[in-house]
Amino acid sequence: MSDVESFKQNIIDCGYVLDQAGTHSEFVSGMHGRKLDFDNLDQKSDPLYHEWIDVQQEFITKTFSKVPKFILGVANGTNRVAYSLGERFKGQTIPFASRKNEKASKEIYLPELAKTALWAMRPSLVLVVEDVGTTGSNSVQVARQALESGADEAIVVTTWKRRANLERLDEASIEYLAIIDDPLPTFTPEDCVSDPSGFCARQWEFKPRS
Repeated sequence: MSDVESFKQNIIDCGYVLDQAGTHSEFVSGMHGRKLDFDNLDQKSDPLYHEWIDVQQEFITKTFSKVPKFILGVANGTNRVAYSLGERFKGQTIPFASRKNEKASKEIYLPELAKTALWAMRPSLVLVVEDVGTTGSNSVQVARQALESGADEAIVVTTWKRRANLERLDEASIEYLAIIDDPLPTFTPEDCVSDPSGFCARQWEFKPRS
C-alpha cells in the first residue's frame, strides 16, 4: 500500500475526518454529502496531522522539479498546513496565510505583506494548498490574487478532490492537482430525497450545518 493509500485509509478509519457510513451532512452550499473535515486533525497531538504533512511534502517533491518559492494557505483550513510545509522545506519556500473578510466570510484575501513579497520576487510558480476540493471557490480567490501580485503561474494542490471537476478553477483556467482523487456523491436536498441513491432516500442520519 502506498503512503497516499495508507493515509486515505487512515482518514476513513479514524472516524472524525470523514462522515461515517450511515451519516451525511449539509454543506455551506446547501448540498448534501459525506463531509470531510480536516480541521478535526489536531496539529500538536494527532499523528494523522503529521502524516498529512508527510504526504503533501512527498507529493510536492515528486511532482515539481524544484520546491515552489511560495506556498499559500486557504483560510481557514490550510493556513497551518502552509506553515508546516514551510518548516519541512527549511527555507526553500515562503509560506503565507490568507484571510477571510470579517464582513463577508466567503471572501478570502491575501494580506498586503504577502502581496508585497510576491510583487518583489515575481515567482515563476506559487502553490496554493487546499484540504478538500469541492468547487474551488475558495482556492481560486487565493490563486487569482497571487497572479495579480506578480506570480507567473499558480497551481492548486488539494488533498482530497471530492468532485470530478472543480468548476471555479476550470472557469479561471487555473491548474489543479489532487493527492487523493476520489469523488464522493453530492446531492441537492431534493435529489437526496428523490434519488434512490440519495442519502436521505436511504435514511442516512442527516447533520444540518450549524
